[in-house]
Amino acid sequence: MRARAARSRPGLPRTVIVLSASAAALCLGACGGPDDAAAVATSAPAVAGTPVAAGPDNCGEGWTGGAAGDQTFAITNTATTSMAVYLQDAPAGDADARTYLVVDAIGAGATTSASVRLNGGAYRFVCLQVDEDMVAGKPVTVTGGKVAAATPSIVLLSQQDLIPPTQAYSAWALGRARTLAQQVAALDADAAAGDLAAARRDWLTAHTTYGTLGAAYGAFGDLGDAIDALPPRGASAAQDEDLTGFRKIEALLWPEPGVGSGTDVARAARPATRQLVADVASLVTLLQDPRMDPLELGLRAHEILEDVQRITLSGRADGPSGTTLAEVAAAVDGSRAALEQLRPLLTAQGFDLAPDDDALNGLADTVTTFEHDDADGPVWTSRADLTPAQREQLDARLDAALEPLARVAATTEPRRHS
Repeated sequence: MRARAARSRPGLPRTVIVLSASAAALCLGACGGPDDAAAVATSAPAVAGTPVAAGPDNCGEGWTGGAAGDQTFAITNTATTSMAVYLQDAPAGDADARTYLVVDAIGAGATTSASVRLNGGAYRFVCLQVDEDMVAGKPVTVTGGKVAAATPSIVLLSQQDLIPPTQAYSAWALGRARTLAQQVAALDADAAAGDLAAARRDWLTAHTTYGTLGAAYGAFGDLGDAIDALPPRGASAAQDEDLTGFRKIEALLWPEPGVGSGTDVARAARPATRQLVADVASLVTLLQDPRMDPLELGLRAHEILEDVQRITLSGRADGPSGTTLAEVAAAVDGSRAALEQLRPLLTAQGFDLAPDDDALNGLADTVTTFEHDDADGPVWTSRADLTPAQREQLDARLDAALEPLARVAATTEPRRHS
């Protein structure tokens, strides 16, 4: 799509992550809302919280424990280079330590505030300076027992951990792209034959297959734009001479009344369908040499649906076929595909994916109520024809799915273990 937004991770200086009982809060720069035990970060001169030093010689100094419940720290990097800080429990063996707070990339001399809700037990801060060994602070005791809605532990994954699922996802995506190539070839043959009904069916089949590939936030760059770009705001897809791909073909296959016979309409789309065949062939070639960064996979599962919220359900992607909700259904499948490749790794680490599964199933069930079949194939309720109650339900289901997927995106960012 031409409409793009900056990704939430790359190039940003600091990340503070705490996982609440239901979701992950990924705070970049200044964040607010400490009341729900999500992470909070600020670089204001006066930073709230118990002062905690984060340096090679004083890691964790300043914190003496306190009572179980909410804890807020003002963590200061006393080193001369960037520092990451973890808050872990303090078992007998380091390999068994569980992490409850991650503060990435605190600048030299900077102070960051972060909040967490802890059960009683022994904890310590761990400081990880760039190009230096990990330094563990002294254990301290938090008195008391278990508290309601305590912050759950965070799975720490390395880039090496994420390589196998990333490779599996790349292989899956290549298989989908090869299927897509067959589908757009059928679409092109329909256009050449002047079979409008078949062309419309095959257009929808191919477009939803492409939607499962997760090309959110410009993941395929210029090639993605060639395949599925939206026209500029206020512009007509049919009249935009620079537009190619699915959106152009959609406008040609569903023209204004009186344009011509069905045969003429289908054949008029042939130049665009031929170009789409070539562009999808290029996509297959691109995916045969996958260079997907391992940190992208968990983020992709979230971004696919974020794009649905940001563009698809905003009305920006509405076209004359009325199949916007089919795009939503495809995006749910694409998000599931990314999540499935991560499932063995995350479940082995004790990460609970039940909230993600429940939310995605709920969203899928809602979306499929807007599909029915007739003699010419699947027919979808137009997004514009949804009742206010239906829109509210769909938006709520989407919000409910994005929340746990944000937790996955935060957890699958590669981090140091030592």
